[in-house]
Amino acid sequence: MKRIATGAFFGFLFGVTCAAQSQPARDPSAPSEEQLNVYRAFLDKIGPVLHIKNVADVTIPFDFKGFPEGRPCLKGVELESPPNYLRTTHKLGAEIIKGREIKLVDRHEQLQRLREKGDALGTGSKQAAPDEAKSSLNFLIFSEVAFDIGHRFAVLKYLWVCGEHCDSGETLVIEKIDGRWTLKPRFACATFINNAWSEMPN
Repeated sequence: MKRIATGAFFGFLFGVTCAAQSQPARDPSAPSEEQLNVYRAFLDKIGPVLHIKNVADVTIPFDFKGFPEGRPCLKGVELESPPNYLRTTHKLGAEIIKGREIKLVDRHEQLQRLREKGDALGTGSKQAAPDEAKSSLNFLIFSEVAFDIGHRFAVLKYLWVCGEHCDSGETLVIEKIDGRWTLKPRFACATFINNAWSEMPN
C-alpha cells in the first residue's frame, strides 16, 4: 500500500510538473533594450507596409515550427544558450510605441473584436476580403527574440492577425550592421498562412 501511495504521489507530481512546463513563463522583467530595438526596427520598416495600427502587449515564446530540415537559415549562426526565448514571454510597454501611431492591445480582446466585426459583416471568422486587409482591428504579435552569441543576428517570429482563421507571418533572421538592425533578413526561415493563431498559448 505504501508503494502504491508513493507511486501515486510521484505520478501526480510528474503530471503537475509537465503541465507547468507546457505553459510559457512570464518574465517579470522588462524586455532588454536590444530586444526592444529589434521590435522598433521592425515596426519602423515593416509597419507601414503592413499598415500596422495595433501590437499585442505580450510576446509569445519563440519556436522553430515550420523550419526546413537542418534549419539552413541559421547556418553559421550560433544562438545563445540557455534558450530562455523558447519558454518565456514579456509584457510590452509604451516604450515600444513611443513616437509611432500604434496602440498596444490585449490579443484575446482584439481577436474578439475581429470576430464581432466579422459576424456583423456576415463573414464570420473566415479569411478577410482584400479590402479588409487594412482594418483598424488587425494586429501584430511578436515572439521573443533569439539572439546569436555575438548579438550580430536576431531571429524573430511575427504573426499578423486579421481574424480567428486569418493570419500570416514569418520567422526572419535579421542582421545588425554598423550597430543598427537593418531589417534586411537573409531570407525567411519559415512562413505561416492561416490557423497559426490556434497554436498560440493562452
